[in-house]
Amino acid sequence: MSLGRGPTSDNGRVRFGRRRHLRGLLVLVLGLAFAGWTWLTLGHLLPGWVDSSQLRLHLRPDTRWAEISTTIALDTHPVVLAVLLAGLAVWAWRRRLRNISVAIVIGVLLAWPLDTIIKLLARRPRPTTALESLTFQGFSYPSTHTSMATAAAILVIATTTTTRQSRASVFTWRIIGVLSVMIVAYDRWLTNAHWVSDIIGGWLLGLFAAVTGLVVAGVRMLPDLISPPKVSGERPVCAVIHNPTKVTDMSTFRRHIDWELTSRGWYDALWLQTTRDDPGVAMTLQAVEAGVDLVIVAGGDGTVRAVCSGLAGTGIPLAIVPAGTGNLLARNLGIPLDEPTAVDVAFGGVTDRIDLVRVRVDDQPPTHFAVMAGLGIDARILSATNLELKRAVGSAAYFIAAAQQATIPATPLRYRVDDQPPVEQEASLALVGNVGLLQGNIQMFPRAQPNDGRLDVMVASTTGRRDWAQLVGRVLLRLRRSDPRVTELTGRHVSFEVPEPVPFELDGDTGGVATRFDATIERGALTIRLPRRLPAPVGVRRTANARPVPPRG
Repeated sequence: MSLGRGPTSDNGRVRFGRRRHLRGLLVLVLGLAFAGWTWLTLGHLLPGWVDSSQLRLHLRPDTRWAEISTTIALDTHPVVLAVLLAGLAVWAWRRRLRNISVAIVIGVLLAWPLDTIIKLLARRPRPTTALESLTFQGFSYPSTHTSMATAAAILVIATTTTTRQSRASVFTWRIIGVLSVMIVAYDRWLTNAHWVSDIIGGWLLGLFAAVTGLVVAGVRMLPDLISPPKVSGERPVCAVIHNPTKVTDMSTFRRHIDWELTSRGWYDALWLQTTRDDPGVAMTLQAVEAGVDLVIVAGGDGTVRAVCSGLAGTGIPLAIVPAGTGNLLARNLGIPLDEPTAVDVAFGGVTDRIDLVRVRVDDQPPTHFAVMAGLGIDARILSATNLELKRAVGSAAYFIAAAQQATIPATPLRYRVDDQPPVEQEASLALVGNVGLLQGNIQMFPRAQPNDGRLDVMVASTTGRRDWAQLVGRVLLRLRRSDPRVTELTGRHVSFEVPEPVPFELDGDTGGVATRFDATIERGALTIRLPRRLPAPVGVRRTANARPVPPRG
């Protein structure tokens, strides 16, 4: 089985860069359009007929149409729209649609404050109106109602598009969005709340704010009409191994996968669900036996580790869609935490190899880990971490548990790295790392690389809360000066032995207790999909066998 199907040209990378530049150009054009219209409006350079319609009253007070128009103005008040958009942003964030959530926040923070600043600087008076309402007060240019309505419509349409809703649903929301903007704009004109130039300025500002948010957040609104490419020969197939307790919105996740499969000409996926008793071992074996061309894993660190171990040495590419609290391997490899973008990387990234660590604990069967593992206080911290607190505050729960475990006494430890003489000392922490990054962007092993063929080893001795606090501060502040309490080594093999069983952990999951822990690096054991462009700071060096996946047909 080859590491990447199709040609190995850089056409996909060129197209990616071209689309990125086009999106940036679109933002520039919209910004210039709004700036130009503002200059024409506030410089009194527009023809008189543009605003002449507002010199007469369109509605008389105490009429039914005046009451309806005033109600529309109140219901579409910028505060109301901002609250609704905030709710949409929270909804998207909880479903790991992080890019669209960030885009919504940026869009609102651009549209409303920028509108307010321009109003205060321009101080343009409103046209005469016979109606009285809170929505008809203040300065006139630009129309906040129109700018917020326009931004909201575009962001809602983007959400329905990027979540791969049905064609009917996407079309319906597009019609609703366009009609909503038209109704708000017409209402502002009908009530004489704004000049026509104010309404056009608000429309341009809302358009600029929403598109800027989408571009900055990296949201790619792909067309909803799919024309599957013609594929010569056998079509590829993938397996999707998912943890149902971690994937927040299964229907949206399936739509993302199915959309990519259809648009790229793949067969339907083999869907495999993990269980409470099996985090993914049997599912990975089933995928390997089926001879799939790609395995996608969606789950927490435990599920990812189980699948990585099962794929070790098979050459089948693994793609990670982060769905846990830590997502340690994904963070270290620069894989996006946004679900749609991670799925796009799964099918359109580059194929590379990284190391895995083969580990044997006491007499248990050997397994693998990809991030970090060890004996001592780190395992105790993970065991003591309250799951409900972890769901509520995320990574901060680990620090709370760490404070509770700081007084645990050190344990006699015998360790050996490669062929070096064994060392005996009192230790509270014995850690092995394949990569260096922990939650909260904490660099435990700053020089670790996932493809350097080396293990990074840390043995630390602390005698109380003060020593533990200093050690934590040293790591947080990235102070790499010599510390007699900490020993840092590198090698290809390390073994730990303790006289009494102590807790151990693998990639953030506790595994019980052990007295012996052996770890050996397996260079290039895992084939994996990575983004074409790695965000900084992620310590991944591209290897010579990194191959781009062919772009969508």
